[in-house]
Amino acid sequence: MIRVFIRHKVGNYSKWKKAFEAFIPQRRAGGELSYSIGHVPDEPNNLCLTFQWDSVETASKFLQSGELKAAMQEATVSEPPEVFIFEEIEKGNT
Repeated sequence: MIRVFIRHKVGNYSKWKKAFEAFIPQRRAGGELSYSIGHVPDEPNNLCLTFQWDSVETASKFLQSGELKAAMQEATVSEPPEVFIFEEIEKGNT
């Protein structure tokens, strides 16, 4: 399973969330299968996002797209994101 982790700060969570939701069709078309949103404790504008993606290739292509960069600027992303693409090799409950 291919996962993507992104951490970045936004200027305004509400505005970011609206833009994030409006971009769902483009993300799905780019290969995204699911997502989760979190934030650093006591820092609601410091976001931690995880996504499931259909392949490394489609995730990489989408993450480098000009369309995504423009959408992030409009969504108040205030710093370059930290992005990691990884293959999940194990999952469990304790």
